[in-house]
Amino acid sequence: MARKGRRRGGPRYKKVSLSLPKRLYLVLSGIAMGDDKKLNRLIKGILEDKLQESTVAELEMYLKKIEEEEKEEETQTAQS
Repeated sequence: MARKGRRRGGPRYKKVSLSLPKRLYLVLSGIAMGDDKKLNRLIKGILEDKLQESTVAELEMYLKKIEEEEKEEETQTAQS
């Protein structure tokens, strides 16, 4: 009988943690009726939908915008 190939150990998905504003978290938690499993599924669905609609160029522009905002904040704190 032929041997099956070995699967690599470890989790199938990479775990990611998000920081959400409290107001947004409360709204999403209310939609999920306080169930953490439903909340995670809701957030995952929202992210997947957004990523399917976005192009790589749009996502790169978003990252550049965030980096520019961080630089502005750093210069403002350095001047204060």
